Amino acid sequence: METLSPESQTQQNKNSENLNSEKPNGSASSPRGKKYWKFVVGFFAVIIGVFILINTSFWLWEKYNLWQGQKRVQQTVEALKKFEEEDYQKAMADTYGGKTPQETLKMYIEAVEKGNYELASKYFIGDKQEGELRSFKNSIREDILNIISLLKQTLKSQGSFSTNKNGYIIRKPILVNFKLYPNGIWKIIEI
Repeated sequence: METLSPESQTQQNKNSENLNSEKPNGSASSPRGKKYWKFVVGFFAVIIGVFILINTSFWLWEKYNLWQGQKRVQQTVEALKKFEEEDYQKAMADTYGGKTPQETLKMYIEAVEKGNYELASKYFIGDKQEGELRSFKNSIREDILNIISLLKQTLKSQGSFSTNKNGYIIRKPILVNFKLYPNGIWKIIEI
């Protein structure tokens, strides 16, 4: 066995320690291993970040759509209130009709018999008046008189009120449907 000088022996021990302390490539303490784990952690951080970003975007989009929907509902409610108010004002201003359904029907029959179709059409509810006036203009006088004859019989028939008392209907010999306006005037819905 060869004997080494103390300096050589110290040098050999250091070399031996260096060899033993080196780890294979890819371990955590080697520069390549640290880069690998930094990459893995960074990659998963990016994936998690993208996932959070996507979920947050969907959540924000849903909140935006909900807000838009609520805004549209509110606009619809406001438009409906405005329409109801205008409709109410028109109904309050409408004075054509009687205090009972039968009185309104009698006034309607009298106007038709006189040939005053414009007046007769005003005994109908607001949105039906133009259609009624057109139907008179497109009808034969004989047909109109036949309907008037049936309406006179209808005047003698018993009708019935709706449960809330703002509607009235006579079914025989022909159907006549009435509506009570807020000003207390009865209007014809249909004949």
